[in-house]
Amino acid sequence: MPRYQFEAITNAGTTVNNTLEADSRADLIAQLQQMGYWPTNIVEEGEVLETQAKRLFSIGSRKIKPAEVEFFTYQLAALINAHVALPRAIEVTLEQIANPEFHKVISGVKQNVEQGATFNDALNQHPKVFSDLYVNMVKAGETGGVLGEVLERLAEFAERQRLLRNQVVSALFYPAILFSLMIFSVTVLMIFVIPKFTTMFEDLGGDLPLPTRILIGISDALGTYWWLGLLIAVPVGILLRNYLRTESGQLQFDKLKLKLPLLGSIFSTFAIVRFTRTMATLLENGVRMLPALQVVKDTIGNKVYSNIVAEAEREVEQGSTLSRELEKSSDFPTLVTHMIAVGEESGEPVTMLKKLSEYFDMEIRKNLERVTGSIGPLVILFMGLLIGFIAVAMILPIFEANKLIGG
Repeated sequence: MPRYQFEAITNAGTTVNNTLEADSRADLIAQLQQMGYWPTNIVEEGEVLETQAKRLFSIGSRKIKPAEVEFFTYQLAALINAHVALPRAIEVTLEQIANPEFHKVISGVKQNVEQGATFNDALNQHPKVFSDLYVNMVKAGETGGVLGEVLERLAEFAERQRLLRNQVVSALFYPAILFSLMIFSVTVLMIFVIPKFTTMFEDLGGDLPLPTRILIGISDALGTYWWLGLLIAVPVGILLRNYLRTESGQLQFDKLKLKLPLLGSIFSTFAIVRFTRTMATLLENGVRMLPALQVVKDTIGNKVYSNIVAEAEREVEQGSTLSRELEKSSDFPTLVTHMIAVGEESGEPVTMLKKLSEYFDMEIRKNLERVTGSIGPLVILFMGLLIGFIAVAMILPIFEANKLIGG
């Protein structure tokens, strides 16, 4: 269990510095709040020197990571809940930000708040850092006078999303490494090893076996025309990248992801988790149905599902229900539409959406286990067949020459 160094404010207003063991930062924050402490800085032991180095050597601008926004939100929530005024709370969090780009953003937010702007308006000036979901929830929190609670839920939401995303990446990492090693090994064999055997094969005379001729042909093509492949790949890659940045390109790419064998179900379930969890979080914090749907369609992460939600939003505005509109699409499972319908009828859509997000969260984990259990052996099998073909193609001429000599 990792140990964390923390700095916190007590209910009496004094500052406490200490270390504690916890499973994660979120668990530590929960422990501290039960003790009556409101943490302002948490660093895992072993990361202290790294954090100091980042502050000393951070030069120029750096991309703002979601984890940095998440921790900023946790800190701000703790301070607001400890009844620290918003400008002062922002000032305290500024001292803990190592990223100069993020520091600049929060400094601007603080300045706008001090000049009389609402917190959500100040955050809205930085759409690349704070999403529509973030801004809308902060607005609901300010309106309802529960900004601290809303920020805490936002941080927990961001942490769950980050952990889920990391699980997907981690599950696909091993198959990707195997596939990359296979491509690298075969490329090295074809460009550097096979040509050395070609001369020996020619000296043997006679007709070479078909597998050997195919192998030599591919090797010669790679060694002679590699520049042509590069010449084609670069402009095609640029055109493809530009196409994928368009609405049509994003939609086609997202459709393709959903149709992939093994992986398609993961991408689909991931989109459903984001939809249900985001909707539950927004509705729970006082955002009404239509504004919530407007936010969700831009944060769902898949154009296919975004378009379905956008169409549902238009129909809900005309008086329809969300469950009825989602039923029209085969991309949303029957379980989702039925449970949302039950939530609408009982007046507890938040409860149903939460249960759905938890259920599909578990489904993603099960799917990831199935995928990692299937893709790894498949890649190894394919690698074995490919290397086996190369080995057979290289051995056959020698074997046949030996037979001729022996005969």
